[in-house]
Parts: sequence; structure tokens; C-alpha cells
Amino acid sequence: MKKIKIFLTVILIISSNFVFAQNKKIAYSSNQGSSGFLQIFMMNEDGSGKTQLTDLQENCYKPKFSPDGKQIVFYSDRGMVYLIRDIYITNKSSVPFYVWNGYYPSFLPDGDQIMFNFEQDNVLSILTIDTASFGAEPQIMSDGSYSNMQVLSGDGNKLVFSAFSGESKSIMMADLNDTTENYISQISLNKDANLEPDISSDGTKIVYASFDNNLKGSIRIFENGQETILTKGMESSNVPRLSPDGKKIAFAVIGSNDVSLFVMDSDGSNKKEVKVSGNIGTYQWIDNNKIIFDSGSDTQSGIGIADIKSGDINIIATGGFNLHPCIQN
Repeated sequence: MKKIKIFLTVILIISSNFVFAQNKKIAYSSNQGSSGFLQIFMMNEDGSGKTQLTDLQENCYKPKFSPDGKQIVFYSDRGMVYLIRDIYITNKSSVPFYVWNGYYPSFLPDGDQIMFNFEQDNVLSILTIDTASFGAEPQIMSDGSYSNMQVLSGDGNKLVFSAFSGESKSIMMADLNDTTENYISQISLNKDANLEPDISSDGTKIVYASFDNNLKGSIRIFENGQETILTKGMESSNVPRLSPDGKKIAFAVIGSNDVSLFVMDSDGSNKKEVKVSGNIGTYQWIDNNKIIFDSGSDTQSGIGIADIKSGDINIIATGGFNLHPCIQN
């Protein structure tokens, strides 16, 4: 009888973990609250359990989960970075913690620090701040001119970002374990404007969009010390995002009348469109086969999940504007 009880207990634990893994939380911005402002909402991965987390008199953008999935950081149209310290006890009557002025915040791997963009001495820079220490001051991470669009490698050792180098924007990489003055190196090897970098989980692949003088964007990859164009002959492309295993790249194709979502292998082969309704906005890989996205028009937008293997599209949030979905780690 004791063995049966132990067996049942193990089954219950496995089952509960499986349910949690299959129904992660999604944070997003929506105007479905009573104020009309975009606020931070949360829902389950299947679209159920929609909950409003903030009620500020300002529009709230780009929520990001902490590594443990318990906190959310975001910024507002007033240029203020906020932190929701516990998503499980917060409701819309709670006031999120004001962190600092800035934009595009995200967590560092330790979960106690946030990096964000802010004009330090009138130069747009990448800063970090410790949210666990009361009264902490931000510290600068980048020394390049107009540094932004930052992203960390999975282990947190490499910071990739876009910054001016000479007369054009270049992709730079900072080795955060390097204590010498040469810890920042230039990755992009072209003279175009290089934007929207992403780095693979193992730090071996860096992708980005390069825009020429005609504002036509091409997706490039930097791997093994070489830079390669992956989207020759296509319409203007932007915002490449690597799948968790680094084998696929999602990217936006900017047409004359629409913006579409495409995927391809990391060597540029097997390009195909992901058929979503409306213009694609933001997107994020959930796993190696699924992408969560927002898409729509000037009057409304919804959130959906695309299965690139089966081609299925599951819309999980509609009505008004639903933007910037981010899935729990």
C-alpha cells in the first residue's frame, strides 16, 4: 500500500508540472480595461484566465517576465520603467514599483537586475539597475553612441546591441566576462544600418537586419567569424528572431501594403510565410515549432499562436488592441 501511495504522489507531481508547462502565463498590453489606456494584462497560454494587472493613467508597453516567471517589467509612454514584483498577488488596484526613467526593460539572468535604455548625459545608452536594493542607482553597460536594441545570450555572458560606429549603426557585442578595455567588439562587417540583433542560446549565432540607403532591409547572420546575407532577392526584411535551438529564424517581410511573418532555416533555406491575419507586429518563439505574435490593423489587433509545423493558427486575444505578448519562461 505504501508503494502505491508513493507511486500516486509521483504521478500527481508529474501531472501538475506537465499542466503548468503546457499552460504558461502570457503577459501583454491591452486597452480592454475601463480607462482606455493600454494596460498590462496576463492570460494562460490557451487564452483563458485573462487578468488586468495595472491601472495607470498612461499606456503600458512591452512586458517582460523575470527568469523565474514571477515578476514582470514594462515601460510606459511617459518614459518610465515599472516592475510588478509578484504576478500572483497583484491586481489592477495595486501600484507597480517605479524603477527608473527609460524604455525597453528586460531582466538579467539573476532576476534582481533590469537592463533598459535611457539617455545618459544626452546619449542613448544601455543601463542596468538592481531592483533588490532600495535606492540603487543605474550603471551603464554600453559605451557606444546611441546604444539600443540590446539582447543577452542565454547564459548572460554576452550582450549584443546596435550602436553607432563611425557614420552608421553597427552590431556590437560585449563580453561581460572580459575585464579588459577591449570587451566590446564590432560584429557587423558592412556599411549599412544594422538593427534588431538576436543571439542564439549558446551564443554562437548572431542575426540582425541591415538597411541600405534605400531603406531595404536584409537579414544577415554572423557565425564562425563570417557574415552572410540570408534574404537576397526578397522584399525588405526586419526583426530576425532565432528559435530556442538556433536552427530557425522568424522575421518580418515589409511589403508595399502589408507586413508578413516568415520563417527560414538558419542557413537561409526553406523560407516560408506564416499565414497570419493582418500586419504582423511583435513575435516571440514559444518553442522550436510555435511562435506567439500580435497582428492586426490601425483599428484593432489580436494575439495568436502559430504552429509552423502544422500551419495551425490559434487566436487567443481579440477585441480592441492586444499587443506585445511575452510568454513566461
